[in-house]
Amino acid sequence: MDKKLLVLIDSVEFARTAILHAKHKAIGKQKHIDIVAFAYESAGNILFSPPAEQLQVIQETRLATLKKELVPLLESELSESDYSLNIIWHEAPEQWLANESDFENYEMVIKTRHIDEHCQFSELDWQLIRFTPLPLYLAADNTWRNNTNVLAALDLGSEKATKYKLNKDMIETGLAYSKHYDCQFYTCYTVHVSPILRDLGIVFSDEQVLNAFEKLPVIQRNLILEHDLKNNLHIKAGLAEQVIPSIAAKLNAGLVIMGSVGNIGIKGKLIGNTAEKVMRLLKTDLLILPPEC
Repeated sequence: MDKKLLVLIDSVEFARTAILHAKHKAIGKQKHIDIVAFAYESAGNILFSPPAEQLQVIQETRLATLKKELVPLLESELSESDYSLNIIWHEAPEQWLANESDFENYEMVIKTRHIDEHCQFSELDWQLIRFTPLPLYLAADNTWRNNTNVLAALDLGSEKATKYKLNKDMIETGLAYSKHYDCQFYTCYTVHVSPILRDLGIVFSDEQVLNAFEKLPVIQRNLILEHDLKNNLHIKAGLAEQVIPSIAAKLNAGLVIMGSVGNIGIKGKLIGNTAEKVMRLLKTDLLILPPEC
């Protein structure tokens, strides 16, 4: 069975961006789009406890209002698409995704990324970034465009099989996107330079980049060569949170692909501190690929 697209909506105001991205990803592939919208209001701050029947009425009214607001938008934008709408009363959408959804049926999660003058991500955005078991596409609100390039931020310095697999997934995904949207695909790799040593003049960025490709692990070099990407690989020394946004801007990247990191423990999958710093400076769409995606 062909996998579906899952659109998560936590705000009607910003829903259109995610819906448009799902629509364009489904075009030509006949993919079904599952749209799940969430509503929730805690009664914990109420000074008195309303009867259960009254709480049920409040919940049903809120869900009905949300559906009434969404249906015209969906009918307008997805009139020629195969889709379904599910309205859910749930406090934590990321928990619903992890525990109650059959995520094996989905190709990816799509959600509008909220960007304003105060923040780059909502709390739900961060929770999904850290914990979703699926590839996560965060579509930057008000920046939906055609014909912008794709950049994959690779970690080429490791010989680990998991890093190789994640790099390979990012490359293959990026190539597919660039073909579908008729744009250029680029990759980048940041050679880490200690800011303390750099400031002392002990390590120079230019020297770090010189012959950097030849110094990469053989398995990673071959991955680039096999996909004929050496000329589209940008290697720069510095801090990743500065290098990657700079390269993305220079290459007119509308989508940046990054990989999350699998950690063992209570928190499970985390994106990693460095990647979170990178994302805070990127105003592009983001595609986060988990290990073994």
